[in-house]
Amino acid sequence: MKINNLWEELNFEINTCKIFKKSEKDSKVLLGGGNRNSNLLFIGDDPNLFEDENLRVAPNSSGAFFKNLYELVDLSPEEFYLTNIVKCNLRLKDLSEEEKKIYADVLDMQIALLNPKVIITLGQEVSRFLLRDDTLKISEIRGKTYDWDGGIKVNPTYDPNFLIRNSDKKKGSPKWLTWKDMEEIKKTQG
Repeated sequence: MKINNLWEELNFEINTCKIFKKSEKDSKVLLGGGNRNSNLLFIGDDPNLFEDENLRVAPNSSGAFFKNLYELVDLSPEEFYLTNIVKCNLRLKDLSEEEKKIYADVLDMQIALLNPKVIITLGQEVSRFLLRDDTLKISEIRGKTYDWDGGIKVNPTYDPNFLIRNSDKKKGSPKWLTWKDMEEIKKTQG
């Protein structure tokens, strides 16, 4: 079966399964957007990171902030794929353990289809989820590289929502560190 057929099948499954549609807002469940053939995958936990497969964002949202961040280092959606762990208008913290396992399976399927070389986790919760360690602290793990399944490298960085709330831009601040992370990411893509 071709990869595009598998994507269509996965998309059909998440858009027809009730567990993925938790509220009236979840008229369409989104797998993600960007370049499926990229070596770079960003994973977030924020329904405001993008509004559709074309990565459109709402003004003044965490998605708009993230867009400004990647554009600042001349990174474009053609160079990465962006997804959320949760495919509807919820966050990871809102899910039961059973739902988290289902979303983990979907994310694993996505990663297998994308086959990236590098995954950038956006925030502490995503990092904990993907690295399967609830004790991790983003302030201690960002800037480090972790080995993941299939030889994929995982690089945690700060969550755009956290960065919006943290106005400090001085050297060593989370915003400054994330900007440095994005510069490093761009270097690996060039």
